[in-house]
Amino acid sequence: MKLANLAVPAILLFSLIASCGRYDPAISNELPPVWPDYTDVTIPSGIAPMNFGPADSIGAHKIRVAVNNAEGKTVLKSKGPSARFTVRRWHKVLRDAAGTSLTFTVDMKTADGWKRYQPFSMHISTDPIDFGLTYRLIPPGYQSFGHMGLFERNLSNFHQRELLDTRMLESGCINCHTQNRTDPSTYSFHVRGAHSATVVRRSVQSECLNTMTDSTGGFFVYPYWHPSGEYTAYSVNSTRQSFYSSADKMLEVYDEKSDVILYRHATHSVLRPKLTNLPEVFETWPAFSADGRTLYFCESPFGRLPRDARKMKYSLCSLSFDPETGSFGEKKDNLLNASDHNMSFAQPRPSYDGKYILVTAASFGTFLIWHKEADLWLYNIETGEFYPAGGINSDNTESFHNWSSNSKWAVVASRRDDGVYTRLYLAHMNEDGRFEKAFLLPQRNPVKYYSELIYSYNTPDFTSGKVQLDRHSVRKMVMSSNRQGVSLETK
Repeated sequence: MKLANLAVPAILLFSLIASCGRYDPAISNELPPVWPDYTDVTIPSGIAPMNFGPADSIGAHKIRVAVNNAEGKTVLKSKGPSARFTVRRWHKVLRDAAGTSLTFTVDMKTADGWKRYQPFSMHISTDPIDFGLTYRLIPPGYQSFGHMGLFERNLSNFHQRELLDTRMLESGCINCHTQNRTDPSTYSFHVRGAHSATVVRRSVQSECLNTMTDSTGGFFVYPYWHPSGEYTAYSVNSTRQSFYSSADKMLEVYDEKSDVILYRHATHSVLRPKLTNLPEVFETWPAFSADGRTLYFCESPFGRLPRDARKMKYSLCSLSFDPETGSFGEKKDNLLNASDHNMSFAQPRPSYDGKYILVTAASFGTFLIWHKEADLWLYNIETGEFYPAGGINSDNTESFHNWSSNSKWAVVASRRDDGVYTRLYLAHMNEDGRFEKAFLLPQRNPVKYYSELIYSYNTPDFTSGKVQLDRHSVRKMVMSSNRQGVSLETK
């Protein structure tokens, strides 16, 4: 009898606890304020987990996420201070969902309690992406080079590998690691400082070049490989910077002179095409077409700098090239005339399928990373159509960019997050020839990682495998006094 009397209060107490702990979030009509903003993006099935957290402005300290597949089945869950998914489970879910979409339902808890937001989608493309990315991490300032390095990132997980850094080479700067169409065994980069050299690797052979000659007038920069691997186009630039007195712009980087040359690897010789070495014209930013029979570059009429810096507008031009003979055409074509578009063009990157040229456009200048208005535009090689590149752009600077090996993805260094640091964004090219909404390079804990990172990403490129660079061998080679000389080819 006593036990029976005790049972009623126990049941009431359990009901009271269950009622107090009931999870009943308020419903919002808005999309969740998540950071990074991964709402309605298209991603490859091989990408690392797209972890995210509440945006700072919302003041949320807990988040719950349920991920459903196209059939409505919950395939992933996460709860805690941020949404985080394991690599193995994430990859299985994405493989199963390729060609469809995943739906994310997000609940957040603030001081006002729990709130459930409207679901958003991530679209899983069947277009694969390359193994990884290469890039520089560089201080965002301009007073001195500071510490910087070349890095490789595996896109399927969060592993980042340091390839080289300036401390290892006792150098002030390591410039522009450039591969031949994502080939990890072929690359070029330049080392500045006491041990200056242009380091070149072709398949299994590496060498240090001394590219400063009387005939070129400067070191080789802004490399672009010919698809055969037999040539690399470089520009030879005399670069300076000047500072603005107004608060809306910090500085302008410009060339006092620049030319485009071609380096033939087998003979260690330099070709100086007549039409890319005109004394009254600045030529820069070379790139080869997918078939290797056209050299693209940007050019501007001569100006007295820094006085004429804001008048310098660069056109996109092309010149035919015969790789069998190493000879150039006698006629230069003006594909995008700066005065016609009232724009300046830089960093042309032809897609490897031969369809497009992705180019940076701004109001003037050639070093557009300091131009807030800089955006990416697409030039259709077959039709000549020229238009903004779509969702890869933002209301801040887009600058250095490159294509994936299948020409279905692009990476861009963008200042869209805070206007100071450049971060890497990836975007998918759709069937209409435009890029879909770009997404920030995933990190294991993106809010913590990006808020604590004091370096900017720079000169990104895709790599189809691990870069074949032995840092100790490269250090030994650079630190030695042995340099392969280059000479001007006369014919």
